[in-house]
Amino acid sequence: MGVVDKFIFLVLIMPIMLVSLLFAKYVFYAKIFNKLSRPVFLIMVVLLFITHQYFIVSFAMNNVGFVCYQYVLAIAAYYIDKKYGTALMFLSAFTVNVYLAVNSSTNLSRLLIAMIISLGVLLTASIIEKVSTKHILVGFSFTNILINAFIPWLFGNLYPERPYSIIDMCLVIMGSCLIDVLIGLYTRSVEAEQKKLASIERRESHDKLTGLYNYNAYSRFIEKINFDPRGDWLTVMIDLDYFKSVNDTYGHLDGNRALKFFAQGLENFVDQNIGGESSLFRFGGEEFCLLVKDYPAEKCFEKMDKFQELLQAEPFFTKNGQKLRLSFSAGLASTEDSEQDVLLMVRNADAALYIAKRSGKGRTVCPSCHF
Repeated sequence: MGVVDKFIFLVLIMPIMLVSLLFAKYVFYAKIFNKLSRPVFLIMVVLLFITHQYFIVSFAMNNVGFVCYQYVLAIAAYYIDKKYGTALMFLSAFTVNVYLAVNSSTNLSRLLIAMIISLGVLLTASIIEKVSTKHILVGFSFTNILINAFIPWLFGNLYPERPYSIIDMCLVIMGSCLIDVLIGLYTRSVEAEQKKLASIERRESHDKLTGLYNYNAYSRFIEKINFDPRGDWLTVMIDLDYFKSVNDTYGHLDGNRALKFFAQGLENFVDQNIGGESSLFRFGGEEFCLLVKDYPAEKCFEKMDKFQELLQAEPFFTKNGQKLRLSFSAGLASTEDSEQDVLLMVRNADAALYIAKRSGKGRTVCPSCHF
């Protein structure tokens, strides 16, 4: 085979074919195999890998006379899942030797040496992966080039009848670079798509002004825990006091800034003082809702009073520098005192909020709390 023919085969045809096989494996794993039971899944993974690997070895041997690119699939698997990747490293060597055995080109001692080479490949991939933890794609690319270039040289020493020249090594390095470029382009396109989907999902579930979860997210969350509560829940319905007068006096821009100031302060306070499994939602306007799992109602009541004090100590300033001391009214209820009914809990918290606003505002009401 001439140099031009080898260039076409080693730099273009095989790399493109290998990337196609990688994408096919990804589709099979992600879309088809993961729906199977674990034993069947493992059997199908092994069969698919052996089929691809046998084809790669046969294709290379029949066209250039030596084995190359046999670890590409296993290296990719290793960087996705170390456990499967490790198994496929040794399965790669086994498959190569099965092919050679069928063609009367190997023996048991060569198989053992091939397994030792696979161990070396695994150690090399492991070291590079640890060094490049923050740059996985770079680590994969370097591993791919290094292994693809030098393993055929080792096999060339193991099988002298299958010569592997410096020119062959250079062509394989070029082909490995093409594999890295194609996988890099695919990875970047997947990441861009994931970011786009995450952005769309965030817009649908988060309030644009405050960054909190919105009413749509609240509705889905309530439906979920109402269907399967799993634990005791409590809710705090919160309403910012005298907000209409803030808008009327200082304008809607300062009103929005005040809302954002209050929401971010409340979110930070909840994270630092309540934590656990808690979610904060903005219903719209100046209304908010806090949902907390497995947290004492009395303790939550005390925390809300503490936040009320914090608001008084840290006033909001308008664009013109005018100082405003914000306050809120809140109603608190739990599933424990609402017949374990999530929807009834929300209605009870709403009723408690109404009592708080009617009785002077700037306070939290919890009819079921025991002090």
